[in-house]
Amino acid sequence: MSGSIPTARGANYTAAHVGPFDDLKRFTYEHPVRKVPVRGKQFLKELVGATGMEVSFTRLEPLQAVQFFHSHKQNEELFLIVRGAGEMQVDDDVIPVAEGSAVRVASAGERCLRNTSATDPLVYVCVQAKTGSLEQWTYTDGVPSRRTAKWAAG
Repeated sequence: MSGSIPTARGANYTAAHVGPFDDLKRFTYEHPVRKVPVRGKQFLKELVGATGMEVSFTRLEPLQAVQFFHSHKQNEELFLIVRGAGEMQVDDDVIPVAEGSAVRVASAGERCLRNTSATDPLVYVCVQAKTGSLEQWTYTDGVPSRRTAKWAAG
């Protein structure tokens, strides 16, 4: 990966600032299997020390597509479209996506994504986690705290 990313750490957190989505194009990594450069993608797992998921920010330039279809051995993925519009293909189904779309793909689903705009980037967040590993979530895992925020109430 390229680029310097400011981070902050505490006993119970790690924060990283990748920067504006328009600047994602500065990041490049070499795909470990296909040995091709992938531009506009930044993985966060190592940056923030995640232990139960992988998260990435990706920017696809106008008319650009992910370079290959792929599936996963054990992880499902959730794609959150935060800017732009395009199409996602999962197996033989093509799904239109746009800002505000969320698409979960099972580990076995063969997936690919493309930007259909000739002028605007497509930006998405991808969250990857082991299929079937979520045992608790917001309502069953959340623990109320008595702590109050340090900033003034608004």
